[in-house]
Amino acid sequence: MPANLPPEWYAKKEEIESATEKDKIKKIQELLSLTPTHKGCEKLRAQLKKKLAELKKEQKKRSSVSRKSLSIPKEGCARVSIIGLPNSGKSTFLKKMTSADPKIKSYPYTTTKPEVGMLDFDGAQIQMIEIPSIHTKEVLSIAKSSEIILFLIGENMDKNYQKRLLQQLAKKESLSNFMFVHSSISKEELFKKIWSRLGLIRVHTKESGKKKTDKPVILDEKATVEDVCKRLHKDFFRYFKFAKISGPSAKFNWERVGLEHKLKDGDIVEIHMRK
Repeated sequence: MPANLPPEWYAKKEEIESATEKDKIKKIQELLSLTPTHKGCEKLRAQLKKKLAELKKEQKKRSSVSRKSLSIPKEGCARVSIIGLPNSGKSTFLKKMTSADPKIKSYPYTTTKPEVGMLDFDGAQIQMIEIPSIHTKEVLSIAKSSEIILFLIGENMDKNYQKRLLQQLAKKESLSNFMFVHSSISKEELFKKIWSRLGLIRVHTKESGKKKTDKPVILDEKATVEDVCKRLHKDFFRYFKFAKISGPSAKFNWERVGLEHKLKDGDIVEIHMRK
């Protein structure tokens, strides 16, 4: 070890020994800046640079693995994220609304990674993701990729306090398209709030003389009969003759309509084709 190193060099070296992995890179960079550049310290500087490169490589590797582990494929017709304060009941809420089985404890910060469940209502599936209370860049990127963010208001804390902090979070992290919901809301009420915000409709189809399909076709709220035909198969549009409609958009039961007829949520469409 060169004898002419400044006293602060040794103090900084001691800091590195007790530093966390996250801080070591910064402290080694500081140590390197304190290391003289003359020939007697060439070997020492080379060792520090090598250690610094190894730590940066390992950090990059861990970051890549972390991003990969947090990569959640989108499923269903929309993605909805749940954000709330620690102990606001996010895990309990997710379990109530979906088939997910997250870890539920009485102490805060139980959830350390995003938990996923599917809200299934009348054939429409919405992906719901519980965002951990430790808001890292990675987990917030999931929330930002959602069509809707639910700011959950728990029953065991002051509601105004929760809303104030969540509004501050929204402003700080540029979170948009959020809505407040109370943890006591029913599954049906929640679905209606989400569905109306999404601007989607569920349309069932049926063949003449048969029952309607169990699974609806999910369409934009401005969709017409033409959109249904094209979604099912190009031949339904190519050989279209007329359609019969039963439901909210029909003037009477099984109204006969054309391609331009605008549909509504809950309609049943029976398509007739030219032979």
